[in-house]
Amino acid sequence: MLNRTLPVLTLALLPALAYSGEVKLLTWEAYLSDKVVHAFRLETGHRVEQFFISSDSERNAMFDAGGATLFDLVMADNGATQAYAKQGLIQKMTGMVPSLAHIDADWQQACGEFGAAYSWGTLGIAYRQSFGIQIDSWQQLFVPPAPFQGKVVTMTDSKEFTAAALMAHSFSPNSSDPRELQRAFELMRAQRQHVLAYDYGVSYALSWQKESEMAMALAYSADVEEIISATGQKDWTYVVPNEGTLLWVDCWVIPSGRAVNKATLDFLEFINRPEIAALNAEQAWFPTPIGAARKLTSDAHKGDTELYPGTDVMKRSVLLHDRPEEAERRISEVIDNLKNQ
Repeated sequence: MLNRTLPVLTLALLPALAYSGEVKLLTWEAYLSDKVVHAFRLETGHRVEQFFISSDSERNAMFDAGGATLFDLVMADNGATQAYAKQGLIQKMTGMVPSLAHIDADWQQACGEFGAAYSWGTLGIAYRQSFGIQIDSWQQLFVPPAPFQGKVVTMTDSKEFTAAALMAHSFSPNSSDPRELQRAFELMRAQRQHVLAYDYGVSYALSWQKESEMAMALAYSADVEEIISATGQKDWTYVVPNEGTLLWVDCWVIPSGRAVNKATLDFLEFINRPEIAALNAEQAWFPTPIGAARKLTSDAHKGDTELYPGTDVMKRSVLLHDRPEEAERRISEVIDNLKNQ
């Protein structure tokens, strides 16, 4: 995690309260600032224990098996949040978490009544510039230029992976049209020979560090800083391809069947305070959905167009939506076959 600091939050050095509890989080790696976790412990006495996922499919399997009830809070994108809510797998947050009022309405609306917006961003391609080839199309992720062949890392989350292949054909990233999906599947199969690993790029980088052979990855807009930090390779950059991108919102959700303890509610109230959200966004280097928090971050953070893209990129961005069950089933079959080859 990057060592960025903010002058704000010396206030966090407060004596711990007499009581203490524990918050168990299921989330992405390097997605919560260590300083925020420490400040929360100092202020409240509560401990935070984190467990990491490397794909949406892994999280979905936990919900299907009932394992999500082992956690107090789970990180899910807005599409999954909508699906879990319909299936009765998560609890309504509205009325339970007053600090949701701090979150900008557009981002909170994406999570709805069952989630608390935590971050947002775009889907794109991360790649090493030192290879001397400009990457600006989704086609290049699936049929990579020669220097990148065999060095591509692709996360196999059904929504993002399929969206990228659909956008390579200039289709909607949320399409469930059978003919368009078939074209996407053909690209996904063609890419197989060039794939180094089916993994989340940040997780791969953290695992292999300086021995990483990854040179291109399907990535989220805040990933490059973590990849650089883990690998020491300074030439990584991130691009939103010309065909457009998928806009996602990550939400904290509470699994149904899990008793909501005071530590969990205190955690949500804590991380949504503008000064805490600012520290968290700056330290973990991701965009905050809390406008008042963004005003407190550094000029470098506020001005990072990878985190906060300009109007031209936003015009080419489509918000993530859930697909019909039959389409998701077919996508999962194709991806499972690719991974098992």
